[in-house]
Amino acid sequence: MRQALRQLVSYALFGCVCSAVDMLVFLALATWARWDPLIANVVSVTVGLSLSFFLNRQHTFHVTDRPARRYAVFVCVGLCGMCVQELVIAALAAHAAPLFSTPLVSKLVALVSAGLMQFFLNRSVTFRQR
Repeated sequence: MRQALRQLVSYALFGCVCSAVDMLVFLALATWARWDPLIANVVSVTVGLSLSFFLNRQHTFHVTDRPARRYAVFVCVGLCGMCVQELVIAALAAHAAPLFSTPLVSKLVALVSAGLMQFFLNRSVTFRQR
């Protein structure tokens, strides 16, 4: 239980760093470059996801074997998370009050929703020890 808590804290800290990178890329593309928010999200998630894999592989789960296979699984989990984010952003844009449909707020809500799901999948599938 102690290891799981340590991993959750580490995952959350790296998640904050990677989410900040994700958010900066997203805001740069969606706000300043005026890209469609859904397209900007795909690009920003890809950047944040790759950074997250390398940090969590080495420092959170301490699993360095089969990096290509684990990265492929991590990307699949990340793509599931991105789909959750896309659904949350689209739903908030279509049905939420104006405050919740802004790119920043909708992205934050989407990150938290997807992040929790991804931790449990990555811990139990991607970085599972044999």
